[in-house]
Amino acid sequence: MDTYFDTNKCVERLFEEWKKHPKLIIACDFDDTVFDCHRKGHNFDKVFDLLKECKQLEFYVVIFTAGKIERYPFITQYMEDHGVKIDGINQNPIPLPYGNNVKIYANIFLDDRAGLFQAATILLMLINKIKSQTK
Repeated sequence: MDTYFDTNKCVERLFEEWKKHPKLIIACDFDDTVFDCHRKGHNFDKVFDLLKECKQLEFYVVIFTAGKIERYPFITQYMEDHGVKIDGINQNPIPLPYGNNVKIYANIFLDDRAGLFQAATILLMLINKIKSQTK
């Protein structure tokens, strides 16, 4: 089986990255991940709770969206209104040793179209592991 098809291996990889670089980078999609863009009445409380926990651990949270740049002020305000101060939109929050090229770097991506439940589960498992290690 491929190594990263194992949830525990994914958690362990992130934990090792956290030990090396405690400020992990969480990339989060906007539309239909934290914002009900189609007005279907969706609730994103669990994602916001998770992002708030990430911020408490001083992780970076970057919005990674296909939305137009004109929406960035709305996105920033919306996230703040929901208790999450973001560290950028579609940009790396820190200089990277190999450059800040077109691809955004993140330790994990939260996206409704890319296994949001599994990524959130992995991230929650990581947070619980970090908290148990730092008691």
